[in-house]
Amino acid sequence: MLKPQVPGVLESFPLLSEIKQEARKLKDLLAQSKSVLISSTLTSDGDSIGAQIGMASIIRGISPSVQTWIVDESPVPERYKFLKGTDKILSISDWKALKEKPSFDLGITCDGGIERTGEVSPLFDSITRTVLVDHHAIGSKKTYNSRLLDLEVSSTCELVYLLHEYFGIEVLADLAEALYIGIVFDTGFFKHSLTKPRTHYVAARLIATGIDFSRISDRAILERSWEAQLLLKAMVGNMTRELEGKVLISHWSQSDLKQINFKDGDQEGMINQLYYTEFSQVVALITEKAKKDLKVSFRSKGQVNVAELARSLDPEGGGHVRAAGCSLSLSIEEARSLIIEKITAVLRA
Repeated sequence: MLKPQVPGVLESFPLLSEIKQEARKLKDLLAQSKSVLISSTLTSDGDSIGAQIGMASIIRGISPSVQTWIVDESPVPERYKFLKGTDKILSISDWKALKEKPSFDLGITCDGGIERTGEVSPLFDSITRTVLVDHHAIGSKKTYNSRLLDLEVSSTCELVYLLHEYFGIEVLADLAEALYIGIVFDTGFFKHSLTKPRTHYVAARLIATGIDFSRISDRAILERSWEAQLLLKAMVGNMTRELEGKVLISHWSQSDLKQINFKDGDQEGMINQLYYTEFSQVVALITEKAKKDLKVSFRSKGQVNVAELARSLDPEGGGHVRAAGCSLSLSIEEARSLIIEKITAVLRA
């Protein structure tokens, strides 16, 4: 059976001139490099994982002799391990266990800046040349030798696919799976506001490689273990609403988490259960970490810019207008009160 022929995306949706300029810088940087470090955000998700695998593909396509390492703070969540290339992603613990560690002459961060790489960030201190590949409006404040930042793409994976076309590097089915999952993850199955006609065109190109898009979407995003369902139950049990239901907040304490033998990644997408509550305008999900600091995720239906909210709470916080996050060194109750105070001020302005 012949695969459908879908014209190249860049034929109808050319890259912005500034992105082309930064892409040429990336190519020049790779020509000067022997060993490259790729990393991403603290908690690996579909977009960050797909983007990192995709950037490794670009490096192979441009400079096959360059040695590439992908190192993240957290291990790859179980739900993504079926994607080819995830076995090459090291956690920071894996990295520290290596007897011989290479030095890097180029560092690339995907789906967030160096500030968001957690325990990996010290590895960038000795790297003189760096590249950012991202799509977040409020993101990294650092300076990069190439800043591939496109605020019009749905996801970092969409941008990485476009870079493949720009450089003339073929995307085969294995990589197409990873990029498709990243796009589906960040668009909420093509429902979020950053989903544009080009996003669907990219998805069509990926599907045309022959991937089983329905099966892999279920496996990576929708399916939940029994333990994950218990995690969802705990979130719903801790849910409260404020301001006549316009604000919903929930949390997972360390006590909640210790009672549930869940795997990292099981929590993905659960905040949407808060987001899709009738009358809600802004939702927040607080997770208490082992060291007692907090991770906070926000979703908004538009009236509150949660990227600005996250940055106001944490200098390294940020994200999109409707989806953002930050870290806080507070108790759950202190964080809850502060979040309500900040959101109330915006809604009543």
